[in-house]
Amino acid sequence: MLKQSRNLLSLILLLAGLAGALSVQAEALPKPRVIANHLLDDIDQATWIAEGKGNRIVYIFFDPNCPYCHKLYGHLRSMVGKDDLQFRWIPVGMLTSTSLGKAAAILQSKNRLAAFYANENNFNFSDAGPGGGIKPVAVIEDKTKLDLASNLSLLQGQNLYAVPLTVFRAKDGQGLMFEGSPPPKTLHEFLQYVK
Repeated sequence: MLKQSRNLLSLILLLAGLAGALSVQAEALPKPRVIANHLLDDIDQATWIAEGKGNRIVYIFFDPNCPYCHKLYGHLRSMVGKDDLQFRWIPVGMLTSTSLGKAAAILQSKNRLAAFYANENNFNFSDAGPGGGIKPVAVIEDKTKLDLASNLSLLQGQNLYAVPLTVFRAKDGQGLMFEGSPPPKTLHEFLQYVK
């Protein structure tokens, strides 16, 4: 009985120690604004597709096969070219076996914006899984490999692994970011903060 009590006490102390360690780790994690600032400080290393003309710039990391990225794309249609907004879509190829080839197809196209639109406007939800509507390239050029690796490194260098990820400078000069595809009303409210 004494041995069981000691084992129980040891287990309680171990769990208490783990809880304390996790608490310290959670406090040590960077806050979203810090991460957003780091991303924006290095955003010139990214290769993007510009959509719309404007001085209020919003960067969006996306995978060509991502259904949530496609949903965000749909929600943003009514905002393109309005309120001095420009969307800069940053392709990464990380979700499926065809993602990298499709991202490369967009970047290697003579008209990147048209290729991006072809991917999104022909997006499908088949039994095999969702996917963008552009055909993956057979050969990824060396420059494109570097560009896509740089885009992915920028994202994952901040320990971010989900797309879509939207990041921008707020009116106070600080970075803001959000993941996923919020409802259009919420999205519109977020974008009111873009500097």
